Amino acid sequence: MKDGVVKVRNLKVEFFPEDQHLIAVKGIDFQIPQGKTLGLVGESGSGKSVTALALMGLIAPPGKITSGEIYFQASPDASPIDLLNLSEAERRQYRGGKIAMIFQEPMSSLNPVYNIGFQITEAIRQHQTVSPSEARRQAIARLQEVKLLPSDERLREDCLLENHRLSEAEVNHQINEQKRAFLERYPHQLSGGQLQRVMIAIAIACNPVLLIADEPTTALDVTVQKTILDLLRELCAARGMSMLFITHDLGVVAETADQVAVMYQGEIVETGDIRSIVTTPQHPYTKGLLACRPRLDQTLTYLPTVSDFLTAEGQVKVNHPTPQSTDSVTKVEPEEDSSVASAPLLTVQNLQVGFPLRGIFGQAKRYFMAVNGVSFTVYRGETLGLVGESGCGKSTLARTILRLISPRQGQIFFNGENITHWQGKQLRRLRRQMQIVFQNPYNSLNPRLTIGKTILEPLTIHKRYKTTRQRKERVVYLLERVGLSAKDINRYPHEFSGGQRQRICIARALALNPQFILCDESVSALDVSVQAQVLNLLKELQKEFGLTYIFISHDLSVVKFISDRVMVMNQGKIEEIDSAESIYQTPKTAYTRQLIDAIPTIEKQFSLR
Repeated sequence: MKDGVVKVRNLKVEFFPEDQHLIAVKGIDFQIPQGKTLGLVGESGSGKSVTALALMGLIAPPGKITSGEIYFQASPDASPIDLLNLSEAERRQYRGGKIAMIFQEPMSSLNPVYNIGFQITEAIRQHQTVSPSEARRQAIARLQEVKLLPSDERLREDCLLENHRLSEAEVNHQINEQKRAFLERYPHQLSGGQLQRVMIAIAIACNPVLLIADEPTTALDVTVQKTILDLLRELCAARGMSMLFITHDLGVVAETADQVAVMYQGEIVETGDIRSIVTTPQHPYTKGLLACRPRLDQTLTYLPTVSDFLTAEGQVKVNHPTPQSTDSVTKVEPEEDSSVASAPLLTVQNLQVGFPLRGIFGQAKRYFMAVNGVSFTVYRGETLGLVGESGCGKSTLARTILRLISPRQGQIFFNGENITHWQGKQLRRLRRQMQIVFQNPYNSLNPRLTIGKTILEPLTIHKRYKTTRQRKERVVYLLERVGLSAKDINRYPHEFSGGQRQRICIARALALNPQFILCDESVSALDVSVQAQVLNLLKELQKEFGLTYIFISHDLSVVKFISDRVMVMNQGKIEEIDSAESIYQTPKTAYTRQLIDAIPTIEKQFSLR
């Protein structure tokens, strides 16, 4: 283990649920050098997280490590220890101390009933014999290290800037009060990016030698993601810490890792330095992961997927797809086509949506304006991309257009009719024409209903088709059209993968033959390969059914691939709206340029074209 922190040999993890036998990790080998980052890349189900849990000693029944060795060297002068030969009590001394882990979903990883100060100090006192006051001091230092709290010098400057007449004692008191107030905040009072920083602070609290980051930025905006990635790199460099960075996105790995291991169906199929992996990939699976990413420097009509390179059994396909340029595709340009411009499907005029900020006695003293004076038009058959960070008002605007939220001011016209104040039967009629596909396919489906009943439900409510047989035929047709089978009609949501569930949500949205579908971050929670499949499907369905989309995302590369025009939103207002190509090539505002610069791309990292 020369200059190494972790060396894994022939690691095999198996699961034995109810007389079944599943091999999640199939005898893998890898090593993480001192002070370096290894990126472990693969789709959901490839075995990445199980590998991380094996390193942490967190494989729970019915899972079991059936063979292998995990050698860990806590310091250069220490002897390597096989973690698998330690007792559970001995293992706990390493877990959270010398080896720490950041999980994907911070809100699920933090206890909602305890404040963040308690949760950080608890981790410190678990592995160090220190007093409560010393643990609190270390907790504050870790929060300052992850840049959640300003440094003492900055806090002092801010206090004196507000009131330069304060005495030294008064300044110190205010600084301590700000620190105390932050430690007493609860997880629900912090944003996603702040929560992830808290998780990082807990992870580094006991000065670990190895940090395992399991998809730490998947659910975050690109700007917040960039901040977290920068922070992790800085911490590793400053502390000489090694890191195992797990993700499905090679673009993220390109900005983070020194070495890459590509994992597929429980095996590591390719390893190497990041440049060689992305410039000269050898395994078809690696080629598929690279090909299915939307690129800002290319305009394609079709995204290749992993299934274009490998069969479901893992067999290599000889003929790979050639990316198709949109140069030969005629796109709708409303400004030039007067026949289209004269008949918009959706028009929004000066829309304002506010939420009351209530006082002590419940009265609305003022309003927080989530959407503030927004106006735009969506033309028939086009896709308008709506991009911006969390909190900019995208989802509020979407729900207001669908009349799930009532606006304070402004008007919404659909098919030439003013729907701003529609109620009752009018709204029910509108529901047939406007549908939505939500972000999380796991929460969008009723777990108690089979997918057949889920898709049948809107047909029954709106009394479409005369007989039950005709409705069931419609359900079967929709399932087959989104790439599923009639045999799946009696299965439940938990029996499907995330990508399959999103296909079911799309089939449900299509059930009533709508004219307009709003996709609210509908691919954000998916692997890049599954994301490519869903994006291709949405394009095919648009062409077949003449659909009009508003596609909401924080990822401009995804929006650019699927959209004709792009609208950039910031703090409840429209920053700019233009063709997808123009937004990327010549952004007009600093905010749009910031969004583009924050996207982790292999092309930008290695100047690939």
